[in-house]
Amino acid sequence: MVLARPVAVPSDPRRFLLQRDREVPMDLVPRLREMGIVEVWIRHRDLEFLEELIDEGLSDCQREVYASVRGSFEAVMKDATPQLDFGRFQSSIGGLFDYLKGSVHGNVLLHKLDAFDNFLMSHSANVGYLALLLGMQVERYIIEERTSKSPREAKDLTVLGLGCLLHDVGKMRIPTEILNKPERLTDEEMAIIKQHPIYGFEMVKGRVPAAAAEIVLNHHQRYNGGGYPPRINPDTGEVLQPLSGKQIPVFSRIATIVDIYDAATTARCYSGAKQPVQVLHEMRTWCDGFFDPVIADAFYKMVPPFPIGQVVVLSDGTEAAVVDFNSNRPTRPKVQCLRDPEGYRIDDPSLHEIDLALHLDLSIVTVNGVDVTPFLSSQEGGVTTSAGAALV
Repeated sequence: MVLARPVAVPSDPRRFLLQRDREVPMDLVPRLREMGIVEVWIRHRDLEFLEELIDEGLSDCQREVYASVRGSFEAVMKDATPQLDFGRFQSSIGGLFDYLKGSVHGNVLLHKLDAFDNFLMSHSANVGYLALLLGMQVERYIIEERTSKSPREAKDLTVLGLGCLLHDVGKMRIPTEILNKPERLTDEEMAIIKQHPIYGFEMVKGRVPAAAAEIVLNHHQRYNGGGYPPRINPDTGEVLQPLSGKQIPVFSRIATIVDIYDAATTARCYSGAKQPVQVLHEMRTWCDGFFDPVIADAFYKMVPPFPIGQVVVLSDGTEAAVVDFNSNRPTRPKVQCLRDPEGYRIDDPSLHEIDLALHLDLSIVTVNGVDVTPFLSSQEGGVTTSAGAALV
């Protein structure tokens, strides 16, 4: 195994443990796992095209964002009344936003921070990243929704990214035995977890722009009026009608959908990471009414069910790698064939490219040995149904 990308130190992602092009000895793998490094990028002769898609400048920006999250969150864990470094948050997310504005990045899932060791911190950085990408897709809609701002102010997404970096900061006040419990939470424990938006809002209000603080408070509010926390009249203690629809600030509506997606596609103490195709299916079918339809439509066009580089098996038994995303037919990407149905390696995969949108006799059936056919129908043509369940 020869590294295609350097391996960062989990506690300080601006430093590297191992550089690219180094062979990874098998006796080092258990040590990497102990450090929280669960995956690395290695060279594969059939997937060399991926190296051209990896943007190291973007990765540098993300590592800076993660470092700012980690430094502040660790300070909270050590001291009940620390000063969060909001200036550093704003600087790091501003740098990432500026980089994204000057670049074209369609390969969203090549750049998640799944290999880092702390779910809460890497999740916060990922949500900030995905929110910026989604916000750029719905820029005109944001301007229409933020009527109190000038168009120039409305489309400055730095506040969106800042709020998403901080959206779960209130979990720092949740007992770790509840936050990291591997079993199902009791009703009492879930009630404690549901206090984290309030705790987080108390930590940031008056210290960050109001729109960022609103994300922290409202990122679990649902478009249909569900979600939490409940609204309470501060004078009477009366429980008020929950926010719904466009009463929920547009930045909070963006945070809701990317928060759910990233949490479900990332490994946690009580569950493994789900494949994107499964999560997108569950979001379309189980989360009916959760999301602003305009934002959801843009999100589903942005995030591919089968990320570029994913190795899949087609219905005729061919093994292939995904090389392009078709936003109009998301479950039918372009693929390059790696092995024929008999299992023989194809010498030059680039000469055996198939656009599944044009070959309706073929489809993707398995990913990593998992049958994905139950997840496909909901993602063709934007079909959405209700199943009365919730994706958490």
